[in-house]
Formats: sequence, C-alpha cells, structure tokens
Amino acid sequence: MLYLLEMMTLGQQAMSVSVFLPTIRHTARLSVKLLVGVWLLSCVPVMAQTPTRFDGSVLIAQSRLRLREGDRGPAVLELQRQLDSIGLFPSSINGVYGPATTQAVRQFQRIRRLDVTGIADVETLDLLGVDLSRLPVGLSHPVHGAISSDRITPASSRDDVRILQRVLRTFGFSLEADGVYGTQTEQAIRTYERTADLPVDGIADRTTLIDMGFSADGSRADGSRGTTGDRSIRDADSSRSPRGRYVAAIIAGPSQLSKVQEDFPNATVERNNLGEYISIGRFFDQSDADTWADFASDLGYDARVLRD
Repeated sequence: MLYLLEMMTLGQQAMSVSVFLPTIRHTARLSVKLLVGVWLLSCVPVMAQTPTRFDGSVLIAQSRLRLREGDRGPAVLELQRQLDSIGLFPSSINGVYGPATTQAVRQFQRIRRLDVTGIADVETLDLLGVDLSRLPVGLSHPVHGAISSDRITPASSRDDVRILQRVLRTFGFSLEADGVYGTQTEQAIRTYERTADLPVDGIADRTTLIDMGFSADGSRADGSRGTTGDRSIRDADSSRSPRGRYVAAIIAGPSQLSKVQEDFPNATVERNNLGEYISIGRFFDQSDADTWADFASDLGYDARVLRD
C-alpha cells in the first residue's frame, strides 16, 4: 500500500513537471518575440531615414547625367561632336552649351519623338551615344571653350590644339589656329612657360594650361576669366545679353566671320543703318562692351563699341 502511495506521488510530480515545462518554453518563446519586436521598433527611425538618403544620392547622380544651357566642358564637347556627326550642329564646336546647342538638341528630340526641352537628359544622351561616365576629365577656357583632357601635346586632337593656339593668340603670339602642334606652337609654349616662371618643356601640361586661364569649370582659380588691362573679362561677361544696347563690334563683313570665330566662337553678323558688322557680344553696360572691344583690338581687329 505504501508502495502504491509513493508511486502515485511520483506520478503527480512528473505530471506537474510536464505541465510546467511547456509553460517555460512558451514563456521563453514569448520573451524572444517581445525582444525582437522591441528591436525592430528601435530600427524604424533608421529604416525610415535610409530611403531619404538613398533618394538624395540618386537625385544627385541623375543631376550629373544631364547637360543644359550654360554648361561647358568635355561632356558638352562630346555632345556637340555627336550632334555634328549627324548633321544637326552647324555651329562652332567649342564645348560651350549655348543657344546653338540648345536648338540642335531640341531638333534631335523632335525627330526622335522625345520631350522637346533643349536639355540633354539621360534618354537624349543615350540615343546620341554620349556616355558621360567614360569621358576623360578635361579643362575649359572661359572664352575659347573646352578641351578633352588636361594636357595638350603634339599627339592631341586638332580641336584641342586649335583652342590652345587661340588662347596663345590672346597673349600676343602670332599663330595660325590650324590645329597643328608644330614648331611655332611649341616655341610659343616654351616662351610662355619661361615668362610665367614655369618648367620649360614646350608641352602644355595641366599647370601651364591653368596658368593660361583654363580650369575644370571654365573660370580661373583666382576668380577672374582672363583680363584686358585692368578690367576682368569675366566681370564684363556677366552683363552680356542678347538684349544689351551696347555692342562690342568688329568692323568687318560676313566673309571675315569664320576668321573672327577662331577667337570669338559666338561671333555673329549683324546690321545697322551704317551697314554690316560682326558682333562679339551685346552688353547692358558700356564699360563691359569697351572691355571686349579692347580685348579684340589687342588681337589686331578693328573693334569699337556701337549703340543700338
């Protein structure tokens, strides 16, 4: 009898333990779930912020994948070359996204049934075969446009050499802008380097080009854009506008336009009651027009300021 009572007691204890164990497991699982839930809730602010930072990065990246009026540099140069290759860019290829480039882009977009904005967006650039990620890092001159690299040598493209020669002409060197890096161009570079107290090797490397006025964004590191006397070309350029009443004019006919455009790529033929002339810019301030006219005179042109 005593044996039976002991067995019953052990059985009840075993049942109590078997009931208690699931309870412990359930409680443990519940505790784990609660801990995970609390951790996830603590991550919500971080998770909520992440898309914002990602979207911002995407927007920044997308903004770099489009070109618009006012841009300049190797990317614009490549865009103009592609437009020219299909016959849509009759103007001077200078790496400056001006009205002519905008018009060419609009025409391309119209033909390809794109949104006609005049802005070379991702789709437009893709259809033109312009891959901005593969373009070399180049420099740009505020007046004469962009080059495809940061170094010009006898092996460089004719377009780059031609821009270099035009810039050298502004310093008084008598050079023909023919795109050939020959003896005269090399000697001019050596003379410039020697005068500017730079290493003399006859090669227009990055240091020499930046000293000449080239930069990554078309403006000089010292804040100017080339000078004529005591006046800044950049300051004068800030008041340039098609609606300006003061015209920096070169007294020459249409037959001389291509020659003038070697030094002033945006030059156009205009007419007043006295006849035709070549405009190199319209300005709101007469002093700014004087600056550009003086600049042209220094290059040997018959330049003056006209008023409409």
